[in-house]
Amino acid sequence: MGILTQDDKQNIRDFWAKVFENAEDNGKAIIIRLFIDHPEAMKYFKHFKNVTSRVELEKNARVKVHGRRVMNALNQIVESMDDWGAVVGILTPLAQKHKEVHKVGVHNFKLLFETIINVYKDALGASFTASICESWRKVFKLLFEFLETFYTNTSESCKTGPL
Repeated sequence: MGILTQDDKQNIRDFWAKVFENAEDNGKAIIIRLFIDHPEAMKYFKHFKNVTSRVELEKNARVKVHGRRVMNALNQIVESMDDWGAVVGILTPLAQKHKEVHKVGVHNFKLLFETIINVYKDALGASFTASICESWRKVFKLLFEFLETFYTNTSESCKTGPL
């Protein structure tokens, strides 16, 4: 992935190994934080529309399921960082489904990425160093650029990437 240095990739892999050990709880925390910080995002989830509190989110099994999906997708991306074609293969069906089926605006991915960084910062404090944070920002920038291009053009125009 073009703008990522080897140090960035190592930062991401090392940090991700720790985060993914507890993927279910970390994914749940990300979804809950997304809905708390950006309640407007809940409108895309028919099962969450009537959920009004953090307590209800904590108890909702679908929050855990969706959090796990987010973590699994990120895990595939982290595992494929050296192969942009593989990353495109992961993101394309995800982008297509969110755009065409769920009608989720692309800006919601930016909200999700920022939420993930905020969850990492809050949960991990000093161990989420400025260097690690910057590496994640670079990854999320690349992913968002792909998603934005996908949303505004055809999926074919997205196949060339930062490699």
